[in-house]
Amino acid sequence: MTLMKSVLLGSAATLVVVAGAQAADLPTKKGAPAAQYVKVCNIAGVAGFVIPGSDTCLKISGGIVAMAAFGSLDAQYATPAEAAAHSHVGATKLRDGYGLSARADVSLETVSNTANGPLIGMIDVHFDQGYGMGLAGPNWSYINSAYLQWAGITAGIKGSFYDYIAGGETWWNIISPEHSGTGVPLFAYTATFGGGFSATVSLEEAAAAEASSGRQVFDGGNQTFGDVNGSSYTNAALGARAPDIVAALDLTQSWGTAHLAGVAHQAAISSPFDGVDDTDWGFGVIGGVGFNLPQLGAGDVFKIQGAYSYAAIGYSGFTTAGWGQGDNGVNINGNGLIYSFADGVENGAGVWAKPTTWEIAADAELHLTPQFEIAPEISYGSLTWSHRGAFTSFEGNMDSWLGGAVFTWAPAKNLSFNLEAVYQYTHWDKGTGDYAAAGVPSDASGFNGRVRVERDF
Repeated sequence: MTLMKSVLLGSAATLVVVAGAQAADLPTKKGAPAAQYVKVCNIAGVAGFVIPGSDTCLKISGGIVAMAAFGSLDAQYATPAEAAAHSHVGATKLRDGYGLSARADVSLETVSNTANGPLIGMIDVHFDQGYGMGLAGPNWSYINSAYLQWAGITAGIKGSFYDYIAGGETWWNIISPEHSGTGVPLFAYTATFGGGFSATVSLEEAAAAEASSGRQVFDGGNQTFGDVNGSSYTNAALGARAPDIVAALDLTQSWGTAHLAGVAHQAAISSPFDGVDDTDWGFGVIGGVGFNLPQLGAGDVFKIQGAYSYAAIGYSGFTTAGWGQGDNGVNINGNGLIYSFADGVENGAGVWAKPTTWEIAADAELHLTPQFEIAPEISYGSLTWSHRGAFTSFEGNMDSWLGGAVFTWAPAKNLSFNLEAVYQYTHWDKGTGDYAAAGVPSDASGFNGRVRVERDF
């Protein structure tokens, strides 16, 4: 038995040694490295992924927004004929008092390195659908921005280089020049200097005032106004003659920002009364400063600006087509107009009235907690017409102020609930002649509100 055990153990040991030797002679086969299907990148602050087969970094973002709007109006502007028939009261009844809508926002941002700095491309498209207050149409899609930037050059559709506060945060804009909510076609060059200074020259789409007296009028850039008989007359838009010429100087520092800009704007309109053309140039200037307030809270900021315009109503802050709400002007309840706007109005005898405007506006962002923010804002503006004595059937000068706030609760990353509220009061002179008649309203006030739920990605 002992002999048998020794033989068996010896045979087993031999097999183990032989097997080990054979295994040692076999080639070693390692697993193939895992394929990297998506390569992440971060170029010039754009964090995304590399488009396969290229050196371009792509970032995909966007958002889904559900909105409920509501508002009220106590009276609206009306011509004497309308006032005599009390139609200004009926007009307020015809306006929407609420609305429900949704927006889909899709953005694509690309960047790649070149010998002259990053080459950036940006596309942002909005798709809106809904009904009632606050919509330009039941189904509306538009390019919010589509531009490229390289070596100081900006070309495409982008927010104007003229703007600073640019409309504020509430449901309806503060009285502030605003061409940034929806971009305008432009060609621009920006030179960057030391110390945070930069200067820009930009050729931009001419800003036209699409406005009417108590009516919504969209004439492809034509400018509409009312008269004593309750009719609306439209200045014919001449063919495109020149872009708006914008020059801006900006400063960015650790304490905040400063902005100074001017614009030259050609009227390019023709009178509906006798065909007399107006091709004179108007202008606008704007200046603002913003202060970072880290002592109050991370991300807190306060901004204030002042603006002035002559014969360039699109830079007055009273016309705010850029936000795409489907209406412009001194808007009381988010739907419709109460005052006439144009770069000029001719009286049929060769005399043009031109508008002069000035505005002051301020807003802030205050982060009370990491999840809760308040953004208050307030503004005031006035409009004065020249050659008032030549117009006995035209409304008088006006002024308006507006105040409101946005309350934001962000319980989770990329999710926010917003309550927006704004109140506006407007006064206009009754003017001369028939416009001094009794029954013509000269004051109006109203309230706008909106609830928004937004999920960004």
